[in-house]
Amino acid sequence: MAKKKQYSNPFIKIKINSDPVSLYNTAVVLKKNGQLEAALESYELAISLKPDFVEAYYNKGNILRELGEIENAIICFDICIKLKPDFALAYFNRGNINKSLQRLHMALKDYENAIEINPLYSEAFSNKGLVLKDLKKYDQALYCLNSAIDLNPNLAEAYSNKANLLQDGNDYEGALDNYNKAISLNPNAVDYLVNKGILLMHHNRLELALETLEEALKIKPDAEGLLGLTMRMKIFLCDWSDFDKNLELCENEIKKNKFVIQSFITAMLYDNAELQSLSSLIYSKIKFPFNGELGDIPKRSEEKKLKIGYFSTDFYYHPVSIWLAEQLENHDKSKFELYAFCLKEIKDPMQERLKSAFDHWIVVDSMSDLEVTLLCRELKIDIALDLNGHTQNCRTNIFARRAAPIQVSHLGMPGTMGANYIDYVISDSFTLNQKNTSNITENVAFVPCGYTYDRQRVISDKPLSRNQFGLPEKGFVFTCQNGCHKFTPEVFGIWMELLNALPESVLWLLKPAPTAEQNLRSKAAEFGVNPARLIFTARESLPIEMEAERIGRYLASYKLADLFLDTWPYNAGTTAIDALWAGLPVLTKSGESVVSRMATSALNAIEIPELITHSANDYRNLAIELATDSKKLDLIKAKLQINKFTTPLFDSVTNTRHIESAYLEMHRKYLSGQQPSSFSIDK
Repeated sequence: MAKKKQYSNPFIKIKINSDPVSLYNTAVVLKKNGQLEAALESYELAISLKPDFVEAYYNKGNILRELGEIENAIICFDICIKLKPDFALAYFNRGNINKSLQRLHMALKDYENAIEINPLYSEAFSNKGLVLKDLKKYDQALYCLNSAIDLNPNLAEAYSNKANLLQDGNDYEGALDNYNKAISLNPNAVDYLVNKGILLMHHNRLELALETLEEALKIKPDAEGLLGLTMRMKIFLCDWSDFDKNLELCENEIKKNKFVIQSFITAMLYDNAELQSLSSLIYSKIKFPFNGELGDIPKRSEEKKLKIGYFSTDFYYHPVSIWLAEQLENHDKSKFELYAFCLKEIKDPMQERLKSAFDHWIVVDSMSDLEVTLLCRELKIDIALDLNGHTQNCRTNIFARRAAPIQVSHLGMPGTMGANYIDYVISDSFTLNQKNTSNITENVAFVPCGYTYDRQRVISDKPLSRNQFGLPEKGFVFTCQNGCHKFTPEVFGIWMELLNALPESVLWLLKPAPTAEQNLRSKAAEFGVNPARLIFTARESLPIEMEAERIGRYLASYKLADLFLDTWPYNAGTTAIDALWAGLPVLTKSGESVVSRMATSALNAIEIPELITHSANDYRNLAIELATDSKKLDLIKAKLQINKFTTPLFDSVTNTRHIESAYLEMHRKYLSGQQPSSFSIDK
């Protein structure tokens, strides 16, 4: 005899013998009062008494979606549509779920069915427009969104969706205008404020962006990712108010498995490998879940050449391309066939150079993620390299659908992706060690040195003077050319202690936004340091055809400084290697996480470990020692000049060979039927 179902809510027990309509009404009240589980039980009982109760199925589906039971929610909407084929709301809600799962063509069909049933369904037009945007069908998307607005001029969501579309098309003013319209119609809609804040941030209106995000934070302090985004804006402005309080709050929320901060921002703020890993796991699960709609890739046989696909929005003068250029140019084309999947075209001399290095250059910025994945499978790419990770403009959903049998996170993400569909990360044993490797979800392909620096970045031989950069002709010059978003109160405080200990010294920094510069000068004054001892130099801006000249002068300018001061927890990457290439010693504090060990890796690769410290106190003391002991500093500079040409750091050819060996080993494991697993490539 079947076991009778037990209902946990006493109110339902009282109504157990009621008719289906009474149970339905009970469920509505329970749902309104936030008792989702009890409401669900009441709907299920109503359905058991009336199997064709379509409205009960519909509301049950909505509750299941709220409870995170997505596939069961879809089943409920499927039943609704079967029972009532003209049920537009069921199509609409199923479309919303399919859209959230990146099943875009299924979502599109659902919205089209809803509109066919109800041609005046403005919300369906609006969401159809958003799906068409994601499918890169911009003209059709704009038509749908304008139709939604024509049907309902007060539909705030349509204006917000239109703003998203215009932002994708780089229509800044149009996007801002539509966000403002959406907000005027619904001032408490946090999503609209957040998207407006992101738009303002991307167009360097940082102060207004922060103001907008803080307004959203007042409305809904626990909105997904909002606190972390607000913290990011504040650190770009060097606004450290409530810094420690917000760090603690974010950490506590991450440990509760809540999405409070983007994983890349976590890497910027915490030297905690376990916390960064958890943050990435949460972020990937919510934003880029695995999507198995295409099924597994059929097993492939061995070909003469390995097809390597590089996916990036940064194929232009960008740090990722600086690391990549010589690696591509040094590849053994008898063994490897190189495909560029250019996710964003920005034409400059670096992009033209990269085009020459690839065997195939494919611009896919107008293609949807699904279309790019299908193209990659059609081309039978063996190894797909994600060069973005969780950074700006990433297209992680290409990899979530499995673009290639082997997928690798490379160069772009200084840490773990937290995604089970990324098989490997390439690293050296100085960046990933025994302590932090357990917090990487990828398998590690260990190589002796992970750098392939662009040695074609020629240092200008034209004489430069300190005076040209506003630096004193005499006195010790500390410098850090990292963006100010890498500064923390702790790091800046130590720098101010150095200036107090060495009255003739100055600190030379990259010029940030005006508010950030003002905040840094004010902080300096609080430490008793004359704000004029902070020297800010703006990045030189020249026409594209003069890029090589600008780079040469930038590299040569490092020779005007005496010591590069690294930041933590977010170490210098390209700027540290630039300084070493120019002959300037780099002082770092090694940490626990990947991003906190980038300079550690570089200094080990150039065999100058004496510039690596392991505590803030040691960092401070060594900086003072080097600034006051000119002989010791000169010896390090001399060693740097020798090691630059004799150690692995700038040996791009050998380092490329090691990376090639890693690709071959990944593929060997695949062909032999082995699961991806960590391995080491010996020197």
